[in-house]
Amino acid sequence: MKVLFDISTLNPQKVTGVGVYMLQLLRHLEQSPTLELQPVLKVSRLKKRTSLETLISKRVKIVPPWSPFADADQIYHGPDFKLDMRGAFPRIVTIHDLVVFEGLYSDPRFDQQGIEDLTSILNSKLSAVIANSEFTKSQIIKYFPQLKNKVHVTLLGCDQARPTQELPANTVPEKYILFLGTLEKRKNVLGLLEAFEILRSQGRQEHLVLAGGWGFGAEAIRQKIQNSAFNSSIHCLNYIPEAMINGLYKNAKAMVFPSFYEGFGIPILEAMRAHCPVVTSAQGAMAEVAGGAAVLCNPHDSQSIADATLQILCDNDFSNEQIQKGAQRAAQFTWSNCASSTLDVYEKVRKAP
Repeated sequence: MKVLFDISTLNPQKVTGVGVYMLQLLRHLEQSPTLELQPVLKVSRLKKRTSLETLISKRVKIVPPWSPFADADQIYHGPDFKLDMRGAFPRIVTIHDLVVFEGLYSDPRFDQQGIEDLTSILNSKLSAVIANSEFTKSQIIKYFPQLKNKVHVTLLGCDQARPTQELPANTVPEKYILFLGTLEKRKNVLGLLEAFEILRSQGRQEHLVLAGGWGFGAEAIRQKIQNSAFNSSIHCLNYIPEAMINGLYKNAKAMVFPSFYEGFGIPILEAMRAHCPVVTSAQGAMAEVAGGAAVLCNPHDSQSIADATLQILCDNDFSNEQIQKGAQRAAQFTWSNCASSTLDVYEKVRKAP
């Protein structure tokens, strides 16, 4: 079985979460004795991606958006929301989330373009759709019920090797609550800031560390920080080098991730793997990924976020119990399992009449 695996959007200079997914799948699927994995790159992307060949062991094939070399045994997989090739061969697409259909967390023009793109893809002739969580699967079926029997879940991994580098002195305060992710409306950073103010008003002395770049709704977040009575205890680190992320998790009293919407929620597992107790939302993919190993909160209620965080901060035994549960939970999510589940989808498509 030969799979054409599209890496057209993979940028070696700035590997995103979707990029990590693509690279890990490539590296693990290449180990399958039953699969011939051929990375392909659209010809229009060639000049921008000439260094991609150093990232993977196989030579990249440059292809036009149609495939003159396709045959009956080939399957095309677009792992990043997109289907850049046309042809009669079976096609699979990975959908990481459908947040644009919420119409709440991005520029309306961005949401509208995303809806049009996803609608075009999911209404096209597909052999299978891969979702990274049961929540995302349910969202796909909600908006595209005709795909009910074609959606397959392949859970992500969090076991990739990450270089570890100590945080420079004075990067973070001694005691802090951590948020790691884009500082944007969808991540509910405003709700987290309100919860932090509640904790401080109750006498807690922990600081709040926000690690991530700025996204949609940044101005309101900046204004909230500036106007906070506790703004001197709020630290915005912006971009953090990959090698320092584990240090951020390990030194935090808790990682609080009260997002409104996630297709999966990798930071939840990353924190658990680094032995950091987690507070996250009791809805959608966050609760699914946490699997009973995090303290859940109502993201629409800042008091609920504060109360959930307080459980960890006030009780060392409870915190240690959460750390142990989290480590066990994170160990269940491996890229090998993700690749195996993906290979199962390929096999089902190949055997389909």
